[in-house]
Amino acid sequence: WPKLNWGLLLGCGLARFTSSKGKIIPAMNRFFMIIVSTSMYLIWNLRNTRVLETSTPGSKIEIHNRWVSLMNYALRRDQLLTTQTKFGPLAFKKQLVLKTWSGTLLDEDSPPDDWIQSEGVLVGIRP
Repeated sequence: WPKLNWGLLLGCGLARFTSSKGKIIPAMNRFFMIIVSTSMYLIWNLRNTRVLETSTPGSKIEIHNRWVSLMNYALRRDQLLTTQTKFGPLAFKKQLVLKTWSGTLLDEDSPPDDWIQSEGVLVGIRP
């Protein structure tokens, strides 16, 4: 991944990752956008907690748990947005969601056959 700077952080949705052949990798672009925007949202939220509520935002473990919770929310949102019956042609393609979250799931060696439709799949991030 590229070195982060303010331009890349603010324009994370415009980042384009390409293969060695120059082909755009949509899943990597999506995952980068999800991670950067989610992390920036959490940092902004923690800053507001500290400044506006004049309280500490929490311990490192609490902050880590909040970040993992936000990532799990993003994963669950992607899972729900693949529902063809509800979203029809606007639904996300299952293959894109599978590729986006590949390598990040808990117990990825033995996930359920169709983990997109199951609720017990969590982002596998250890402290």
